[in-house]
Amino acid sequence: MADKKYYRLQNFLAIALGGKVCDLLTVSYTTFFDDRKTFRSTDIELGGWWCSGVDPLNEYALMMWGCFKPDHPRRDRQKIHKFIKYEHPFREETRAFFLLVPNRIWVKVSNRSGIPITEEDLQHPGGFWHWVWRHNVPVTIVEGVKKAGALLTAGYAAIAIPGVNAGYRTPQDEYGTAVGKPSLIPDLKHFATQGRQVNICFDQDNKPETVQRVRTAISRMGRLLVNEGCSLRVIDLPLGAEKGVDDFIVAHGQSAFDALYNTAVALELWEIKLFTLLTYPPSIAQNLRFLDHLLVPEGEKLIILKAPKGTGKTQWLSTEVAKAHDQGRRVLIITHRIQLGEALCDRFGVNYVTEVHGSETGDLLGYGVCVDSLHQHSQARFNPNDWSNDVIIIDECDQVFWHLLNSGTEVAKRRVSVLKNLKQLVQNVLGSEHGKIYLSSADVSDTDVKYVLSLAGEYRVNPFVIVNNYRHVAGNCYNYSGSNPKNLIAALDKAISIGGHHLLCCSAQKAKSKWGTQALEERFRRKFPHLRILRIDSESVADPSHAAMGFISHLNEILTEYDLVIASPSLETGVSIDIEGHFDAVWGIFQGVQPVNSVRQMLARVRETVDRHIWVREWGMSVVGNGSTTIGGLLRSQHVATRANIALLSAADNADLSYIDQNFQPESLQTWGKRGSVINVEMRRYRESVLGGLVEDGYIIIDANDADNDESGAVIESVKAASQELYTAECEA
Repeated sequence: MADKKYYRLQNFLAIALGGKVCDLLTVSYTTFFDDRKTFRSTDIELGGWWCSGVDPLNEYALMMWGCFKPDHPRRDRQKIHKFIKYEHPFREETRAFFLLVPNRIWVKVSNRSGIPITEEDLQHPGGFWHWVWRHNVPVTIVEGVKKAGALLTAGYAAIAIPGVNAGYRTPQDEYGTAVGKPSLIPDLKHFATQGRQVNICFDQDNKPETVQRVRTAISRMGRLLVNEGCSLRVIDLPLGAEKGVDDFIVAHGQSAFDALYNTAVALELWEIKLFTLLTYPPSIAQNLRFLDHLLVPEGEKLIILKAPKGTGKTQWLSTEVAKAHDQGRRVLIITHRIQLGEALCDRFGVNYVTEVHGSETGDLLGYGVCVDSLHQHSQARFNPNDWSNDVIIIDECDQVFWHLLNSGTEVAKRRVSVLKNLKQLVQNVLGSEHGKIYLSSADVSDTDVKYVLSLAGEYRVNPFVIVNNYRHVAGNCYNYSGSNPKNLIAALDKAISIGGHHLLCCSAQKAKSKWGTQALEERFRRKFPHLRILRIDSESVADPSHAAMGFISHLNEILTEYDLVIASPSLETGVSIDIEGHFDAVWGIFQGVQPVNSVRQMLARVRETVDRHIWVREWGMSVVGNGSTTIGGLLRSQHVATRANIALLSAADNADLSYIDQNFQPESLQTWGKRGSVINVEMRRYRESVLGGLVEDGYIIIDANDADNDESGAVIESVKAASQELYTAECEA
């Protein structure tokens, strides 16, 4: 038998990728190993580099496990067209990398984290990593030692694992079948201490299968860390030429990564993010303040339009409606709110369903209708078979579908019929020669597109996606803290005293709600008798004697006559307040009953860049079903109303209502589950989710100053008095 060959490798890490992204350099010891036992036939004699670190489970001694990067890598036997770039000890359990850190880097990490280094820390044999463990210093887990070196140089405590799935292990039998639950590797478990902030920053990729694999790994490892008591955040690198964080820092600078680090999202928010993204590749991509020159080929049948609020989506759709009319095709406009439908029909030159019988054109050009009315017994007398080579426009499609699947309004009484009619409508239009469907929203996502595609059944179409990536500077948004909006109202009082005009958005309207439209209107009338106030909510817009009745048709003219406009979610969508130089600020009180996107929509009604002032409840009050953040958890909900809704959704997806049809395709139920899980996660972190969404919309978030105790106390008393008087009068009426 031939003598064993032992090889000697120096342990070092020296990285320079177009710039000095890493200034770690250690040549501290020599490793000897037998290549026949340690690596699989790697020709070590041809050279390469070896990297390891210290072992936190062995009194921080130098770790014998590590990574070898051969200069002449071998081919992967499983994927013969690829080479294995990194080798790890054969048949040895995976470890993590804890790189040797010089004092100059230790000081940078200390300064960034705000955690001082004591003399005791300096004297401890464990050095840097013992300090990280002892003081719960935030850590970032990355894939590969080069990434860890880059982040350590930038002042972040970074732990490297050799692959996205290497942070945990799942027990398997001799056949490779999982036989137990996954658990953290001991190295990570050692640092998974109660209250520690842990970030995960893996490479980005545009391959769908890789993206899914990485997402699964992040979720599994992240959940295990959360179960140990860690606060887990995910840092998403943007899609681009740079896959890893080391390359990202070289290309964009450390400040760019600092911004990503500071805006990392909690694990549960990140997990549901996929349900809110549009990942279909765009056929047309723009970055313009207003949409321009959008020419859709005649053969396209499902057109997706995603563009920020106020960038001309409705204007472009009006040109598509005119084109359809020129070609002799009718247009059906489907919305989730009557006011929105009426406004769109006015812009498109089409009758709303309530105007059809009194108009000369009737439904010759088509009509607008609320999704609630897509059934035979509505005023529309809707029959999906009346539509085929026509154009369907579903504006604010994400909100339309959620309203359809979950609302307790009129649609709840006929949900099965409406869902079946929508499915037949989609198939009739997409299956015809010239029919088209437009989905439009600032927040349209894969969830919406996949829902329509699933409704289409055997009719296979490729979505034609139009995306406007423009991000305008929306201005300042002042965020008011506290358990109630007393500080915001105190600030609004001061603003009104100075003069000017203001829009106050509220999520409630009932008299018994202290912070609703009615109570606040009464409160401001008492405090400022001279103030011209307009209240817009579901009661005022339905009152023939109220100035808000029919306000949509001439909104911009009406608003100029008032100093303070107080609006409920009736003003949430379908309204564009384009007047300039009138409103000095937009104010918002959001108590956790509206979905996060609805809050963002409401604040965006005023198109002009003026200051926003908001108070948002820390957590939401309205959850879907049992509040679960997973689809499976929602479907197990025992909430009576939710169980009834699930039964209706199941029935709508079953042709024979038997619930066991072999062709059962639960498209509506799946979409409800996706949307519901998103809303539940956002409700758990309501304020955080709203503020994060506003940052995406281009706002600069500024923490507002609190009012003094006398001012805020006076606000509470005046609001209570107004609410109590209104509620008493309502009860006596």
